[in-house]
Amino acid sequence: MIAGLYPFSHHSPLITYAVSNMAVALCLIHCSMWAGWPTTIKIFLITWLTGYFTEVLGVNFQFLYGLYYYPEGLSGPLVLGVPPMAMLIYFPLGYTCFIMGRAVIGGLSTRVTGLGLIGVAIFAALAMTTHDFSNDPFQSTVRGLWVWPNGGAYFGVPLQNFVGWFVLTSFFTSIVGLIANSTEAMKSISIPKPPNFFLPPILLYLVFEIPQMLRPILIEPTPLNLSGSGIAMFATTIPVVAALLVLYGQHSSQDSH
Repeated sequence: MIAGLYPFSHHSPLITYAVSNMAVALCLIHCSMWAGWPTTIKIFLITWLTGYFTEVLGVNFQFLYGLYYYPEGLSGPLVLGVPPMAMLIYFPLGYTCFIMGRAVIGGLSTRVTGLGLIGVAIFAALAMTTHDFSNDPFQSTVRGLWVWPNGGAYFGVPLQNFVGWFVLTSFFTSIVGLIANSTEAMKSISIPKPPNFFLPPILLYLVFEIPQMLRPILIEPTPLNLSGSGIAMFATTIPVVAALLVLYGQHSSQDSH
């Protein structure tokens, strides 16, 4: 569950939606410049619809995540028990993790196939699941944007949720990788781009983590907030650092040659 990313809007979901929509717009524009608009629309629809309908199955049939539900009105209007607008954040978070995976595994300007395709999906899924570890307990247990009626071992969240989250994100980032390998997408992707071009989506993932990092200071230094802050500072930063090191390391190596 990834709705409600920003604790600064503790009393108003409008700020949350405004920031989320800005992230969606930024990633739509960036993806269109990287892979073209037709590919961007496909990637957007795959991530949003997969996320939404998986949560519909989760809420109504306990699929993947376990028993949970969205309270009426807190995250926007519910359709089949899930707020469709809140699910838009699947796209920017998924896209940022996907780009980091392509940077580390290789494939920002080439096709990625075989083990490389699987590697990107696993890297992206690990990054997204790590974010969920830092974010979910606060948004559910504290804010109540979604509710786990039976609680769970991790600050009221069942561990099944994180396993399901990893499985789901591995699946749809694999599909995104296949879409990016299409002839249509490669017409744009194959055009070499400087490292700075990929900075916005990589740094956006880090921006997603800043609220978690600051919760003990901005709200209260509870064990839940301290745990989320620690994960955000010392775990979610790993994929960002790895992506930047590979991205600029490869560029420096090419320059020296």
